[in-house]
Amino acid sequence: SVVMSAPDPAAAARRSVLLAAAREFNAGRYFEAHEVVEEGLESVPDGLWTLHLGLIQVAVGYHKASQGLLAGAAKMLALGLAKLADYDSATAGVDLDGLRARVAADLAALGDGNWQPARLQRDRPRLRPLPSRASK
Repeated sequence: SVVMSAPDPAAAARRSVLLAAAREFNAGRYFEAHEVVEEGLESVPDGLWTLHLGLIQVAVGYHKASQGLLAGAAKMLALGLAKLADYDSATAGVDLDGLRARVAADLAALGDGNWQPARLQRDRPRLRPLPSRASK
């Protein structure tokens, strides 16, 4: 007979939080996305704490950008990007490579004066959940 490992309830709770945050983030509701991740921090193990703080800072950075607060946006995006740097792309079940590439491109645009505020509406950054791995 095949023995199925019991799902990790804490991992399931973290995935649920990140899915909810992704829904808000991908709809352009960055402040709400940051709140969802913040409220889920109690279930985050030490090894993923910095990653979750990075996601919060990225969301806050995009919220500031959407408000026209570009210096604050650049600061928060840079802090968030630095915190996400050391994680494998699939860590926590989201596409970190895609997010990091977008944040880096937006930081460059903010830094060189080529920031296009309309881009946040036209082509929003995405927090893409990856398919759940049942074997984990």
